[in-house]
Amino acid sequence: MISRLLSRYWLLVPILIIVVIIVDRIETPSTIETEDTIQMSETRSDYYMSDFQSRKFSASGDIEFTVKGETLAHYPDTDSSEIAAPRIQLHRLDTVWHIQSQTGRFDTNPDLFTLQGQVIIKRQQPGTQPVTITTNSLTVAPQSNEVATEEPVEIVAPTWRLQATGLTSAIDDGRLNLLSQVTGRYEVTDAP
Repeated sequence: MISRLLSRYWLLVPILIIVVIIVDRIETPSTIETEDTIQMSETRSDYYMSDFQSRKFSASGDIEFTVKGETLAHYPDTDSSEIAAPRIQLHRLDTVWHIQSQTGRFDTNPDLFTLQGQVIIKRQQPGTQPVTITTNSLTVAPQSNEVATEEPVEIVAPTWRLQATGLTSAIDDGRLNLLSQVTGRYEVTDAP
């Protein structure tokens, strides 16, 4: 009886195998899409510091700037550093600029700080009123002597206040160029 059954259906077995192969080919995509892979060497820092301080000196031995922060991670592929809570001091003749923010990036060649999140800049210069500038992002290029932002800024001194959108400045000159939407308030003090 089994031999009769096999002799009757022997043609079905090859047909079933062919059907299974065809169905498998139809359901399998001919190309497999893959996601871009991340090069781990690009995302891995070669050194890491916490609660750090670093200084850069000029050729004459004077301090150009000091950088402090909670953490710093350096990435060799881009020769850049990511800084948490950076605090920068720019030293210019008799003026010191104190700059702080929530996060920052430092790129070399040329030196460039890109600061983000509650950026506060304070200028201390003997014989002048202290000035405080606040914004949400700022680039500082110590070598080319430039500070810039396209974000809203507020500049405050004891007797005046300015608000604007965008700012550029040459650090050594002490002049600020406000780019647009400038409003100001000046309070007259009584002269002795």
